[in-house]
Amino acid sequence: MGFISKQYIKRFVSRYDKEVGIPYYSYTDFANLKQEALSFTNSKGIKISYFYYYYPNYNKDKIILFLPGIGPGHTAYLKEIEEICKRGFKVLSLDYTGTDKSEGKYLGSLNTPSEDVNELLDYLTLDKEVIVIGHSLGGYTSLNLLNLRNDINKGVIMAGFLSVDSLINSLVKSKFISKQILKYERKKYPNYYDLDNVSFLKESKKKILFIHSLDDQMVPYKSSLEVVEKLNNENLITVTVDQRGHNPNYSEKASKYLQEVFGKYNELIKEKKIKTDKDKINYFKDVSLADLVEQDQKIIEEIINFIK
Repeated sequence: MGFISKQYIKRFVSRYDKEVGIPYYSYTDFANLKQEALSFTNSKGIKISYFYYYYPNYNKDKIILFLPGIGPGHTAYLKEIEEICKRGFKVLSLDYTGTDKSEGKYLGSLNTPSEDVNELLDYLTLDKEVIVIGHSLGGYTSLNLLNLRNDINKGVIMAGFLSVDSLINSLVKSKFISKQILKYERKKYPNYYDLDNVSFLKESKKKILFIHSLDDQMVPYKSSLEVVEKLNNENLITVTVDQRGHNPNYSEKASKYLQEVFGKYNELIKEKKIKTDKDKINYFKDVSLADLVEQDQKIIEEIINFIK
């Protein structure tokens, strides 16, 4: 493995666990929300943790598969999951290889989640309609599943990228470095890397809802949603918002608060004014988690009406 590949793993597809001090919801924060915590061992011998969430009297005919983005596991999305559950759905989610409650030295590739989720679905053999919802890396993974699997015919893609190529080329300025990263990614999972999701979407008869913010810096609108819009496929529904950054389902207020909180946090770390775990805990103790992840109810209703 070359130097660039090693740095790519270290900086981008490393091991992801919760950082000290940063607040996250637990299912116990929501009255009557139930959780089932389970696990299976994937083809690489790694134990993958997966979870069901639901309120009593949920819809027994459907299961919503919620796929998180890159980061410290599915609980970073527990507010989104709870919003879906309280509308009467049961939600299945997981922590990918190298993430939070799952084993693994590191995530290792942007296509590791595709393998994890594919193997989880094969393991579960669900006998009901599965609708996939994913954000960012989870959105890309959702596209791969929709492309490959006949048992998933409906999906919601929030701020998702269309291919590993499109993401890396938009984030990495050096063509030499991006070429080396893409060479590594293709070697790691050629069966997922080589999927042509744009051609799939052009002809797809599956219903897919895309939600994206025009000011997204992580997954630029022009390399993602604009490409989808130009396909002119009536089965693809697109919703654009603005001033939401990489979280198009957040309220505008939450998006601003998120930028303020973490902008200042990263600045203080850079200035070495936050050094210890105690410093981190003190910084976040007055941060409102409810305000940080407040959902745009119009977007939530768009999603719920689509999956009904």
